[in-house]
Amino acid sequence: MPYTKGKSKKDDDKSNEQYIQPSNVQPFQQVPPPPISLEPTSQKKPEDQIKALREQIEALKPICEKFKTEALKEVKQIQGIAILPPPGPGESPNLLVLLSVEGTTEEKFKKKDELEKKLKELASRHLPGNIGLKVIILDEIWDMCFTGKYDILKLFVIGFPIYDAGWLGALRLAELHKSMVLKELENYVVCYVLAGSLVKGRATESSDVDTFVVIDDTDVTRMTAGELRARLRAMIWGLSEQAAIAAGVKNKLNTQVYILSEMWDAIRSANAVIFTFLRDGIPLYDKGLFQPWKRLLRQGKIIPTPEAVETYIKSGKQILNSTKNKLKEIASEDFFWACVTPSQGVLMLIGIPPPDPKETPQKLREHFVKTGLLEDKWPTVLEKILQIRKDIEHGKIKDVTAKQVEEAFNDAEEYLKRLDQLAKDLEIKEIRKKVSELYEKALSDIQTALSFVGVKSTEENALELFKTNLVEKKLAPAKFLEVLERIYELKKDPKNANLFEVDTLYFREEALAKDTFDLIRVEKGKKIEKFKISATYANKKKKADIWLLTDVAYVVKDTTDPKTPILKYVIDKNGELGNEQQSTLKELNAALEKFGGSPTPITKHTIESLKKILAEDLQIVIGA
Repeated sequence: MPYTKGKSKKDDDKSNEQYIQPSNVQPFQQVPPPPISLEPTSQKKPEDQIKALREQIEALKPICEKFKTEALKEVKQIQGIAILPPPGPGESPNLLVLLSVEGTTEEKFKKKDELEKKLKELASRHLPGNIGLKVIILDEIWDMCFTGKYDILKLFVIGFPIYDAGWLGALRLAELHKSMVLKELENYVVCYVLAGSLVKGRATESSDVDTFVVIDDTDVTRMTAGELRARLRAMIWGLSEQAAIAAGVKNKLNTQVYILSEMWDAIRSANAVIFTFLRDGIPLYDKGLFQPWKRLLRQGKIIPTPEAVETYIKSGKQILNSTKNKLKEIASEDFFWACVTPSQGVLMLIGIPPPDPKETPQKLREHFVKTGLLEDKWPTVLEKILQIRKDIEHGKIKDVTAKQVEEAFNDAEEYLKRLDQLAKDLEIKEIRKKVSELYEKALSDIQTALSFVGVKSTEENALELFKTNLVEKKLAPAKFLEVLERIYELKKDPKNANLFEVDTLYFREEALAKDTFDLIRVEKGKKIEKFKISATYANKKKKADIWLLTDVAYVVKDTTDPKTPILKYVIDKNGELGNEQQSTLKELNAALEKFGGSPTPITKHTIESLKKILAEDLQIVIGA
């Protein structure tokens, strides 16, 4: 469906221009800001209204320049400033300021209040009184997206940026593309998710915009998975170019397209790429599946994951910070969980299920003390903390003195510091393990891709053959070669790696490998498409697709009927089709994947067989 603009509302008010005058112009401002014309739409065409509005906004930019300069000097957290058009006739324009602040949720909003106060003071000195100021932090945008309040994103589409560190343009691009995708495929879009450097808080003016789209394919019956995926990608990637032009930005939009059946399989098989997608993604649109997936991942209920382990380990310090101001009874309980939970977490890092709390010290001795990774004093500290809790529960300790609380706090704090160091040591081992696994996967993907084009390779020459036989022949993206070269570098020297880079490389390798396989399959598909023929019968009311694959044939009897049977036949040496068997779309897909493309002659016996299978009025259709 085409992408069209909505109709403008008709305004029945009297035809006159309304001027927004400054109410508290400072002494240095000799000239008032240009008026914002809000003429009734009945007297102006939509394109004329847009042109006039742009001209009026452009006239406001010099007036906002002094505020922008001072604001950027005083507030380093500013990521973007944009002029928002008046929301309606008789109303004033607004200046949107986007901030990025760090800290806990409470600290972020406290910092926002402080910065907003400072910005309003600057606005009172450098802006006319009729220009309003809206201040928003990135966390507010993400929170609204998580609660389904996506209207906030429209501000980035209608705003006119006067300063952008990368966020305004990127969010405008993502929102425009999302709107286009929903317009074309709304009933089938499961979720549209933002990922990459944007959600990590590291976006720059030139950062790529990474998004994911999941499409519901559960009712598709007349198309192979490969055909569906290729069509969806062509459509959605085409919309990416339109969105970039409409957004007026140079950022590259990278959109990964997944069909729901593949996504579900990936979640069940603990696919690391999908875990990264669920962990980092921010839903710009969600029908109700992405959020539950994300919550299950955070809860560690899909399988024990690095995300769940990280939650366990970090919870200790968070609990300790809160215990300082708690009553002694609560403090003793907190010390217990502050130490037990991270202890279970470090055990999970090596694949040990979280043990019962009373068994945890022994498990630490068994897996870390005996291997020399941890001193025996630390399981003893944990046992002491466990005993305090037990004595309180059984009434042996009726009162806890301030000194006892302080001693318990210090013990727990030192214990967690040592546990953090243990976690780092284990992380180094995990990095080496993941790099090795990533290398093996990359090598396997390289050799698989080469085998698709009939090239045999060894571990020593695989990368060079990949470059000459695939990248240089445009059958694999050049970026894939860059990723593979970095993986080879880390294999030689994993000391320079970190878990984030390894996870990112895994994600990129997986996505680019899939793109490469698709490119090769498309090229291969062009060669084997000539072995598929179409035919009409039953007075041309029905159409069949027929695949002749050397010694076996597949017949889809009626392509217009989603319940039509798929039949499989053996082709004998005379070209006759026999030994009819029921088949499936899955089997047909598998056969097409393996088909080498050897010629299959069509004889009179072949035609007679097809007439028996379909109808006597069978007609072969060329170019269908």
